[in-house]
Amino acid sequence: MFRLKMLPLWLAAVLGVFGLPRAADAQRWLHGMYKQAVHAGGTAHSRSAPKHAAAAQAGRRYEGRVTDVHDGDTVRITDTDGRKHKVRLAYIDAPEIGQAHGIESRDRLRRILSDKTVDVQVTDTDRYGREVAYLFSDGLDINLSQIENGAAWHYTSIAKKQQLKADFAAYAAAEAYAQAGRTGLWAKREPLAPWLFRKQQHTAQPQ
Repeated sequence: MFRLKMLPLWLAAVLGVFGLPRAADAQRWLHGMYKQAVHAGGTAHSRSAPKHAAAAQAGRRYEGRVTDVHDGDTVRITDTDGRKHKVRLAYIDAPEIGQAHGIESRDRLRRILSDKTVDVQVTDTDRYGREVAYLFSDGLDINLSQIENGAAWHYTSIAKKQQLKADFAAYAAAEAYAQAGRTGLWAKREPLAPWLFRKQQHTAQPQ
């Protein structure tokens, strides 16, 4: 059941301004806002590569087959020339395997990607040498799909510095929609974000 009190404060305020006190009306309004943001986001399969990335291979595009899904935001891909790539999905952060919804997030990604051919649009290379990229399968933005299905967070600490504004809006709207509907990881009132989980794990390790 959709509940207004589950909305972010800014969104609840907007709903109030627009005079949408009923839960059903609010859910329809939010769904419409989300769809508009996604449509404006330019995350269609045919869009040009992101302009912000400065790494040497940023902006490179290729097709490949997904051979392994490590977790909800990391996969291995073999491209059409036989080269192997480890890819981190751009601008999302999925629960770690050892935390709540980590396995569910990974399994969802496996269901939609295993042995599938994907279009890879590289945006950067991270400190672990992984390509950071948008993934598309049959026109579906896989990264966005993980957010809207409650299988990942929008990684705003990075996205607000690097992601195209229209895409940022689409991803933020997808997260708000998933949160409002208590979908996936949002079924829990205050789920622990993976960056906080990693920090806790690091702190708990003996020095």
